[in-house]
Amino acid sequence: MITAIIADDEEIVRTSLEKWIPWKETGIKLLGTASDGEEAFDMIVSLHPDIVITDIRMPRLNGLELIKRVNGSSQSPVFIILSGFGEFEYAQKAMSYGVKHYLLKPALKEDLEKVLREVKAEIEQKQKEKLGITDISKDQYGFYLQRGMLMEVLSDTSSVDSVIERLRQLSPFDLHEILSMFIVQVFDPDRFVSLILPAIKASGIRMPIHPVSAGGKVFITLDISSISQLDDMKDIISSRHGVIVDILRGIPSELVRQFVRTAGASKNVAIYDEKGHKESVRVLPKFRDEEGALITRYRNVLAGGSDPSLMDDVEHLFRTMELDEAEALFILMAMRNTNYALLFKELGNVHDIDELISVARSFVDHRVPRERDAFPVETMRRYIAENFSNPEISLKWISENVVYMNPEYLSRLFQREMGQRFTDYLNTTRVNEARKLMSVYHQSTVSEIAEKVGYSNPGYFFHIFRRYTGMTPGEYMEKTRKAGGNNE
Repeated sequence: MITAIIADDEEIVRTSLEKWIPWKETGIKLLGTASDGEEAFDMIVSLHPDIVITDIRMPRLNGLELIKRVNGSSQSPVFIILSGFGEFEYAQKAMSYGVKHYLLKPALKEDLEKVLREVKAEIEQKQKEKLGITDISKDQYGFYLQRGMLMEVLSDTSSVDSVIERLRQLSPFDLHEILSMFIVQVFDPDRFVSLILPAIKASGIRMPIHPVSAGGKVFITLDISSISQLDDMKDIISSRHGVIVDILRGIPSELVRQFVRTAGASKNVAIYDEKGHKESVRVLPKFRDEEGALITRYRNVLAGGSDPSLMDDVEHLFRTMELDEAEALFILMAMRNTNYALLFKELGNVHDIDELISVARSFVDHRVPRERDAFPVETMRRYIAENFSNPEISLKWISENVVYMNPEYLSRLFQREMGQRFTDYLNTTRVNEARKLMSVYHQSTVSEIAEKVGYSNPGYFFHIFRRYTGMTPGEYMEKTRKAGGNNE
């Protein structure tokens, strides 16, 4: 779901917009409101809203300063500006920052609602283009995405954190909203799901995650916001011969972990689409060392590495296996570096080993379109913006812990997309953050500042800071003291 926040220093404006706009009908979830620009920026960093409705004149950080700061970070929400009459010069400045939507206060409800719908459509189109799913409906994509996610977390329970991080980048769903998961014991899962789906649809309760069955239980996740809806859902389930075992509340990542704990040992897992059609979720077997090495080699090639003998070895191994086993191995080989939707779309046409080998070759030869090359670079930029104080960060560390791609390939890709080396980008980010801290915390030592921005060695920080600013840390701090902390 598309999400939004409101930033305005007038409480009456925030309250009016919160109650005035039919958020649910518009298909946008309001995450919260902020009374000034600083609070709004913190919400943008922590909640990652798609849309920010902001006033121009606000204390601490005004609307233009907020937009400028966000444009310099890894965040990329669409801004809608609300401002008073006679402030057109601010609108012109905002437009120079890429803002396209500007409404005068008091904005008509119809005007704001129209702009919100337009912005929502723009964002959804960009999401589809980014994910390479222009020929796959949103419902289909969500189904593919969840099926792949389930296969991965059930096969390797330690992968939950990395799966959730990739979902944060890939998912068109809101990963911050609180949902309710009903765990229901049933005699016949397929029949129960066929009965419960139309009943949920008729009730008007939203089902953001597809139902899953495992071990004689059905897991139904719903957007329930009131006690009365909860009671209604209990009645609906019991009238269709389901026994509620547990009801859990939490954000999607918490519910995934609970599902893995509850259903992790189950061998028969299925996911149901919005029409009740079922697809089995293969729980991948534990592979031998030889197969594990092949998984690593294949992933390295998908990430940009070179391995001339790879496909000969893949073909040889696949021909010693049954189709189901070989397909399960291929899914694990390709899963972390490939769009789930594309992967399962290609596997839908596989009926024998020869066709599976052909699909495996097509991914290695890049004949199957994958996500935009810029995607891992954006992931890296966002990670650095949020974790620059981590002294462990390096290109190799990010390649192994964040994007799971070959570091040499990432290095070339980053320099091509950003026009500078990864190391320069990281150092520039840290030095800029250090300058901000020096402008505020005048009593801090150089060592303290260095540690806050990710340098465990003060001497190395001294060297880097002078290289990128032309001044030593001490000289810069003295300059900011004399300037009253306003040096930029």
